[in-house]
Amino acid sequence: MKNLIYVEKEKINKFDSVQELYEFIFGKEYFTLSEKEKFIRRYEIAFYKIKFYDLDLDIVYTNMGILGEQYKIINKKFNLERAFIIDDERSFILSLCKIPYITILESKYSNNLLTIKEKEKYKGNYIIINKII
Repeated sequence: MKNLIYVEKEKINKFDSVQELYEFIFGKEYFTLSEKEKFIRRYEIAFYKIKFYDLDLDIVYTNMGILGEQYKIINKKFNLERAFIIDDERSFILSLCKIPYITILESKYSNNLLTIKEKEKYKGNYIIINKII
């Protein structure tokens, strides 16, 4: 039994660790990049997913606000419900759950995206992250 399952449309990918999921989403070389390059990678992936799926979401870096094309700040204020947060890897992955074609499940007994304590009230072997976020 894998700890994380990432489903996009009908393609299923299973992972033992959150690190493997990050490598799948961002690429294996991601963790050798500078912080600025990581930020740009997260922005570009979010930008293309939002465009590809024609979603009404804003790309948000919470320290700056809503970002437009070429990382320009559009507005410092943002609506959290419409925000695709790119602050770090974890917030990015959780924001992917706002895309209707993506589902992320986590083993109830692993401690990756959610803590075991956060999952105590749920039954079954897997928690659908999309329903918690």
